[in-house]
Amino acid sequence: MRSQVVFSLEFLNEVKLFKALKALDDLGLAWESIHITSNYEELGNLIKAFTGKPIFVFGTQALGFLLEKEGWQKLTEREENLIFVRNDTPLFCLKGPDDLPSVVQEFDLTSSLSKTYGRTFYLFPCGLDLLETLKVVPQKQGVLLSSPEIFFFKCHALIHLVYKGKESEAQDFFHCFKESAEKALKEKAELFYLGYRFLWEEVGAELLNKKVRVAVAESLTGGLISHLLTETPGASNYFSQGLVTYRTESKSNILGIGEIIQERGVISGEVALEMAQKARELGRAEIGIGITGLAGPGGGSVEIPVGTVFLAIVAGKKEILRRLALKGNRQEIKLQSACWALLALKKVLESI
Repeated sequence: MRSQVVFSLEFLNEVKLFKALKALDDLGLAWESIHITSNYEELGNLIKAFTGKPIFVFGTQALGFLLEKEGWQKLTEREENLIFVRNDTPLFCLKGPDDLPSVVQEFDLTSSLSKTYGRTFYLFPCGLDLLETLKVVPQKQGVLLSSPEIFFFKCHALIHLVYKGKESEAQDFFHCFKESAEKALKEKAELFYLGYRFLWEEVGAELLNKKVRVAVAESLTGGLISHLLTETPGASNYFSQGLVTYRTESKSNILGIGEIIQERGVISGEVALEMAQKARELGRAEIGIGITGLAGPGGGSVEIPVGTVFLAIVAGKKEILRRLALKGNRQEIKLQSACWALLALKKVLESI
């Protein structure tokens, strides 16, 4: 059974959207069309057009009064979630996807045999130059959409596919798409991640599997790398510690790298490497990550413009150092920096 989905702008970020699409896919409710709006009049018109199929509205509960005026009957109100019905059409106003399984079960929405399956992929990094690459989908009998739906966020992308056919065929198709997309991306990107989970979930799972510990010394990311690394349940098994040595003084006093800072400058590859080494030593970990850079918006120069980031990873005798030239506002540069650190860490883990 295919559903109609509406997201309000206040809901729209990659984490919430990914979870909502995945929840619908897992329940056999791959969406037929998706709309993003914050205009309540437009929402009302969309709902009128969707009558006859399940409707999910994510991210806003302000529709209740308008819906009741239009003749929708409110069945239940569960905390911040509202459920309406009109002419046998169920409508769910949900804050997020967490309550989807219970409401779907209550209304027996999946009782009829579903012939449509959906799958959402997460891609990092994803510049606009890579989007055309992803629109080439392998053609097989039973494909419902000839090209994926792509949602672009800052430096990430969500790619959603809908397949019509048998479940086994759908899984084969999704696997085929992933292989084809990875092959095309390798021709344009040195490093990237395309998978069924968030990058940080994938890295967390690999750290658990490899049974190695990681420690981090962060500057411009302000603890964001440590935060993402601890998003996976069981992170205490692989995450040793995270040090936010933001100021130059803290790098000298806590990490003891004052001399190299004076010689090379606080934003340099040499400092990033020393941060990674000291993080590993102090955390008694197998892998150390160090990162320093300039998130802006001010303070840049010709030699070190805003968005310059030095990322270092040390593992055994192996040292990785990258200089990144990132674009965006302060928050975007921080997020990109943290994700690049995880992507580089994933590459190291693949070689262990």
